[in-house]
Amino acid sequence: MSELFHHTWSYWTSGGLLLFPLAVVSVGIWGFFLRSQDRMKAVIREQQDLEQDLETLQDLSPSGSGPVHLFLTRVREDIASGASPRESFHTRESECMEGLRRDIVILSALTAVAPLLGLLGTVQGMIGTFGAVAQVADDTGIEVAGGISQALITTQFGLLVALPGVFSISRLKNLLSQAQQSMGSLRAQCMAQLDATGTGAQV
Repeated sequence: MSELFHHTWSYWTSGGLLLFPLAVVSVGIWGFFLRSQDRMKAVIREQQDLEQDLETLQDLSPSGSGPVHLFLTRVREDIASGASPRESFHTRESECMEGLRRDIVILSALTAVAPLLGLLGTVQGMIGTFGAVAQVADDTGIEVAGGISQALITTQFGLLVALPGVFSISRLKNLLSQAQQSMGSLRAQCMAQLDATGTGAQV
């Protein structure tokens, strides 16, 4: 076990200092992905529950705290203040979706940063390699090997960190599309109820 740890640590440190910001980026990618996935699934799950149980906006429980519940609460407050139901639904739905899209933007930025950090490590490694080649010394071979090692390892880690981000973005975009459909379905249900009762301005 100690030999494996030593080998892993030696491999890691040979990649240079840029592997540490790459590790931070990796944690950020996974953190934003898991958080965003939970938020989008919560929207879809809560919409399905409310669509089955909610007959009118007046039936909305004041104790709920989910994103869809908050969305409907704000819509109800807007309508009670005299706002147009359709305009209020559009505005509040856009606000809710914007928060979900923001996480995808941040995740995309982190995913783009990872290979760039790897490329920067490659440049640093090659600079060290050429510097060693330019020297006439006994340890030139060691310095050349170290420079090439740093160049290749940082590139490798940069790509390995970015790949999960690419698949995560695809997954989140799919969930965002489902969340948008869920919100649209709930909006259509509420608008149909308001139109049927004719009490949109008195909710």
